[in-house]
Amino acid sequence: MPQPDSDANVVILGGGIAGVAAAMDLLDAGFTVTLVEARRFLGGRVFSYPDSTFGMNLDNGQHVFVTCCTQFQDFLERLGVRDSWFLQDRLRIPVHSRNGRRGALAASGLPSPFHLLPSFLSYPHLSLVDKMRVTWGLAKARLANRHAPHLEDVTFQQWLRENGQSERAIRNLWNLVVEPILNDNVRDVSAAMGLFVVQDGMLSSADSANMGYSGDALSSALGEPARKLLERRGVQLILGDPVRRILPCAGSDGHAKSGAFMGAALASGRVVWGRSVVSALPFPALLRTLAPETAVMPFFANVGQLQWSPIVNLHICYDRPVMDEPFCVFVDSPLQWVFDHSRITGQTPESGGHIVTISVSAAWEHIDLPREEIAARLVAEMAEVFPEAGNASVLNVRVVKQREATFRCRPGANRLRPGPVTPISGLFLAGEWTKTGWPSTMEGAVRSGYNAAGAVTKYLKREAHAEVP
Repeated sequence: MPQPDSDANVVILGGGIAGVAAAMDLLDAGFTVTLVEARRFLGGRVFSYPDSTFGMNLDNGQHVFVTCCTQFQDFLERLGVRDSWFLQDRLRIPVHSRNGRRGALAASGLPSPFHLLPSFLSYPHLSLVDKMRVTWGLAKARLANRHAPHLEDVTFQQWLRENGQSERAIRNLWNLVVEPILNDNVRDVSAAMGLFVVQDGMLSSADSANMGYSGDALSSALGEPARKLLERRGVQLILGDPVRRILPCAGSDGHAKSGAFMGAALASGRVVWGRSVVSALPFPALLRTLAPETAVMPFFANVGQLQWSPIVNLHICYDRPVMDEPFCVFVDSPLQWVFDHSRITGQTPESGGHIVTISVSAAWEHIDLPREEIAARLVAEMAEVFPEAGNASVLNVRVVKQREATFRCRPGANRLRPGPVTPISGLFLAGEWTKTGWPSTMEGAVRSGYNAAGAVTKYLKREAHAEVP
C-alpha cells in the first residue's frame, strides 16, 4: 500500500457545494480538514468553463434558487458572495405560449396563500373552470400531510387527478412549477415531493418563491470564492486527483488497524487519512470507491437504486438582444425556460453579441440526440416565438448535456436516500441525494453538508472522550 502523505481530523471527498458546506462547518467546530476533488476546481455541478468558440467562460447551465432556500443563502453569506446573486423582491415569472399569449405567475401584496390570486385570475393559459379546479387543488395541497407514507408510493399526477385537476391544468400550471424544481414530470415524481414543492415553494409565505440567480459566471460567484476561503482557513486542497478507493480503518503507517483512521487512495497513488471521512461524491462514484463487500451491504445497495434525470442547456449568441425580459417560461414549447444571460450577468463574448440560455429539464427527448440537431431544433423554436430572434443572426451556439444532472424523486426514492451516518465507523455521507427532505437542489446540497458536519462532530467528540483515560 502507498504511504500516506497527510493526516487530518476529517477527509472530505468531493468539492461540490455539499463538500464545501461540510468543510466550513467542520472548520468552525475546530477540526482540520483535507478536501479532495477530482477536477481542478470547486463547485461540483455548479461551474463555468472556458469556451474557445464564445471566447469567454460559459456556465454549465442556468442555476436558480428561491427565497425559501435559506441554507443556500446562508452558504453564500459565509462565502462572502451573497451580493453576487440576485433575488427578486417579489415573485414574477412571465409565462408565454407559442401562439403569443402572455401571462405571469406573480405575487401581490396579499398574504399567503392569497398572494398569487390576482395574477392567477388573469392567467391566460387556463380556462375559468380549470382555475376553479386549481384553486381547489391548491387548498387541498396546502392542507395535505405530505409525510403520509402512502404519498411516497403514488405519483403527483395521480394525486392531482384524484383531486380534480384536468390535463390542461396539470400541463399549464402544476408541471410548469414542479418540473424545473424536481427535474422531472409530475407523472414521474412522488406525490410527497410534488406536495413539498407546492407547500414550501409556493405557499409557505408570500415571498417563498421569489427567484434568484447568479449575476456573474458561476465559477466566479461560487467555486473560486470557495477555494480562496478554504485555503485561507488552512484546508489542504487536493485538486485534480480522483478518489479510487475508500480504505478501512488503518494506522497512520498505512497498515490495517481497528479504530484509528479512515483513508482514501487517490488516482495519483497518494493516500490521505483522517479520523473520519465524509464522502460528498455523487452516489455512483461513492459506490465505485467502496470495497465490493461493502457496496453490497443493504445500506449501500439501496443507494444504488437511485436514478438520474438529465438537463440540456443551450447557449445562443445573437448579434443583438432578442428578449424584452430577463427570463420567461413556455407552457407548450420545447424551450421551457429561457434566460437573457447577457442581461442578467452583463457578460458578452469578446467578439460581441448577446447570449441567451435555454434550460430544458427532464430532457429525455434531447439527451441522446446529436448536439447539432438539438441546436437546430431550439434555435428554430426561438425564431418561432421571439420575432426579434427570427430577425437576428446567430453567431455561435453551444449545447451542454448533463446526463446525470439530478437524482430522480420517483415514488419510493425517499426511502432509498441515506442519512449522513453509515454502518462503517468513521464514514459519513453528504450530497443532495442524501436524506435532506429536499429535492436535488443547491439548497439540498448545502443542507447535506451541514448534516454530515454535525454527525462527524458528534462522532469525533465521542471518540475523543472515549480515548481519555
